[in-house]
Amino acid sequence: MSNHRVYLDDIYASEACKGSTFRAVVMMAHEARFINEQARSGYLTLEMKPTTIAMDKFKDNKLTILSKEEAEARENAKVAEIQQANAKAPVQDSASTLDAANDAFGI
Repeated sequence: MSNHRVYLDDIYASEACKGSTFRAVVMMAHEARFINEQARSGYLTLEMKPTTIAMDKFKDNKLTILSKEEAEARENAKVAEIQQANAKAPVQDSASTLDAANDAFGI
């Protein structure tokens, strides 16, 4: 029998999906799509099907799902961090940047 299966007991025991079969399927589907996209872009070489890899990751508790509020909070924190980093960065005018680039390439 194949070891690459997810049983209901695995789903019910998972804290990430809170025992919801719907959440478990959504988590694995999103991960499989991500893996497939990475393989198509040439970043990964697949030895198994993306769905099999996603199911194995789920069983190993390597997948998480965020609520809408948690996702928005993370996004807002990233935006604030970027804005803070940009505020600290020195401001250069585009003419001096262009001159520096031309000097670097010998133009």
